[in-house]
Amino acid sequence: MLSKMEEGNAGQPGESTLPPETVELMQSIVLRHNPSDSHHMRSLMTNAGLLSGAYAMAAGLVWWITVAKGGSQLGDSDIPDSLLGLDFSTASIVVPILVLLSTAVFVFGSYRGTPGALLFGGGTALLVAYLTIEPMGLLVVGSIDEVTTALAATARLAVLSLLTYLAVMSGISAILLSWVLGQHHYLPFDVFEVVKGYKEGEDDVSSPIP
Repeated sequence: MLSKMEEGNAGQPGESTLPPETVELMQSIVLRHNPSDSHHMRSLMTNAGLLSGAYAMAAGLVWWITVAKGGSQLGDSDIPDSLLGLDFSTASIVVPILVLLSTAVFVFGSYRGTPGALLFGGGTALLVAYLTIEPMGLLVVGSIDEVTTALAATARLAVLSLLTYLAVMSGISAILLSWVLGQHHYLPFDVFEVVKGYKEGEDDVSSPIP
């Protein structure tokens, strides 16, 4: 009897090697992207990877053109240091890094339902928001004289934050879809049947975070 059970488990590697937490994570990934078949999943993965690279390149170009090369014309020398001790050039690098960390931690925390990760992601996002709008606050208190200088600073940080967020979200989607695509043949469930069952039986439930 034992030998028969071992043979059965050997024929179903997904059931014997994947812990329940991993299976639940894969189900969550599938439900959030709704692939109709393996070809659609591969297409979603490819598009997400391309978008991630495009957004990352756009963020790099925006920083290079508007901060590294065009900062003097936009009045960066007139922007006082942040209350955290960062000059604008440094803040323009720190803000995208914080967005990257916040987005990655928040997404994986939401997939796995980890309160600590969600707390860190939310706190980091709040810090990003503060650094982004701080030039406008410095304008209000009189530390910056020109409205256009403050607006240009906040707008650049906002654009860098948005492009970084989109790049990270697309990159994470590509990575997770690639992972599920490589494992779906060994899973103890049919990923596409999960999607069909969700669409047919749970339409009244609000969709998860994309």
